[in-house]
Amino acid sequence: MLPLPFPGLREVNAYLLADDSGSTIIDCGMLLPDAEDGDDGWSQLVEALAACDHTPKDISRLICTHTHIDHYGLAARLKAESGCEIVIHEAGNEELDVLRDPEKISQRLRETYADHGIKGDELDDLTSYEDWRRFVTGVVEADTWVTGTESFDVGGRSWELVHTPGHARSHICLFERQASLLISGDHLLGSITPHIDFHRGVGDPLGDFLESLGKVERLAPEMVLPGHGRPFFDGAERARATLRHHERRLGAIIQVVRRQACSADRITKEIFGRTLLHFEKRLGLGEALAHIHYLRVRGEIERTDAPDGTRLYRKASRRPVQEVPE
Repeated sequence: MLPLPFPGLREVNAYLLADDSGSTIIDCGMLLPDAEDGDDGWSQLVEALAACDHTPKDISRLICTHTHIDHYGLAARLKAESGCEIVIHEAGNEELDVLRDPEKISQRLRETYADHGIKGDELDDLTSYEDWRRFVTGVVEADTWVTGTESFDVGGRSWELVHTPGHARSHICLFERQASLLISGDHLLGSITPHIDFHRGVGDPLGDFLESLGKVERLAPEMVLPGHGRPFFDGAERARATLRHHERRLGAIIQVVRRQACSADRITKEIFGRTLLHFEKRLGLGEALAHIHYLRVRGEIERTDAPDGTRLYRKASRRPVQEVPE
């Protein structure tokens, strides 16, 4: 376990697959620029490796389950220290633009939120969290971009890569079929559900996530090693429980917009509460928009515009059943 600075999420798990000919590490933690003890996170990774009789130079491959900073942040430092091969899903190349050009991403998000009823100082606050460069040791690209269909052998085991987009488009899990063991990253967690965010023009993240849950349910791993929290058993049941969670949230949104059209801002407040801190509101709004988009794509709700241009959503009108001559 490696430290994180986020309230409610204090650790991220990294996994070492040891092999005499070169070991593989799954995820690597992040840079901690504001740590009170002056430790930037690197020494904790070195100490964790030492506990497994390894040094960074023993690492020949880093596989990032996705490009979020808590799983990717120390990748450039690890590459510099070990010369390891970095493996990321090919969708991660575009995702890394959030680190290459955060101003562009922030402006795009600002336009999205303005269209959905966020105004003034709140708009400034909610779009001030998009520059994550200080939490990474550099932007390093993959040596190997994968599609999520590959496999590799290490430590006497054969691991299959499984593309599981949703939480991130680049997300991959690793499955060892003989032991029925899944390294799940953030796709499947034991006590919480991963955040599903929305970015305009980037597909259907919730639809992708629910489809990816189906993949894991069919794999039916007996044990899951998650990106956060303790290992747990019965991955298929956890996938089903996560699916039910999102089905309830989708149903709740339909109830909110059943009688009158509402903005995404109002839907967020109704679903997540009205006392969210700014970063909590940012997460809640992204999650609400992902669910709204899912429902729109499937014809469950429809969009209209308020006089000031704010986008509103209401339950889709149903066409009356036509009488067809016998």
